[in-house]
Amino acid sequence: MKKIIVRESQNFDCAPIKNEATFEIGQNENIALYLYNIEQVNSLDFEIGESSIVQLSIFAQKAINQSKITANIGKNSKITVYFADFTTEKIHLDASINLNDDEATCDWHLASLSEKNDDKVISVSMYHNHPNTHGRIDNYGVCKDQSSLVFSGISHIVKGCHQSTSHQNAKIVVFDNNCKAIAKPILKIDENDIEASHAAVVGKVSDEHIFYLTSRGLSVDEAKLLITLGYLKPILKGFNESTQQEINTLIEGRL
Repeated sequence: MKKIIVRESQNFDCAPIKNEATFEIGQNENIALYLYNIEQVNSLDFEIGESSIVQLSIFAQKAINQSKITANIGKNSKITVYFADFTTEKIHLDASINLNDDEATCDWHLASLSEKNDDKVISVSMYHNHPNTHGRIDNYGVCKDQSSLVFSGISHIVKGCHQSTSHQNAKIVVFDNNCKAIAKPILKIDENDIEASHAAVVGKVSDEHIFYLTSRGLSVDEAKLLITLGYLKPILKGFNESTQQEINTLIEGRL
């Protein structure tokens, strides 16, 4: 396992890493970490010490057969994750976020585009292991052609973890009749004094929206592109300008 100690914001190319890597972030850090070329890494672990603020941005483009992400969040620390999934063919991703101490917080944001014969299963789970912990999971996807896209995961507030908050959103827009889209977020709540919610939406692109846009002079393809950009674009704020342009180009090319 390769261990990387992170003490300053950086772009990190994971291409030289095989199998497993651990990123260690100490106390009182303010870090922005950008990861690229993660397809050879089966396991990514993040250890975040006390009173640190971390932005983790992951841009995935190639097939990932099996990958696991684990993060352990310390006291008064917050991690904000932006995962841009533009992999091809296959991705099986299992992410587990452990909120282990007072005021540990995680905001997770993922955008996924599934096309052709892509087979994507993305599971994101958040475990509240201490009182006063806070988590949010937002997974947004677009599914087209004959592809398959599944969002799942558990938000678990264990007994005794009072005054914790947990929210999940899993939403997929479906473009074609032959694709398969499933959204199944799960709440597991063992404590009463908490705040929690979840929402799951899978639906076809609105014919009314397409009609409205085409009546304003856009083609059907241009209308679908505009809708897709609007649905996936919030992920862009987690990346620099050049990567934002690359993501926009990928979306335009695949639609």
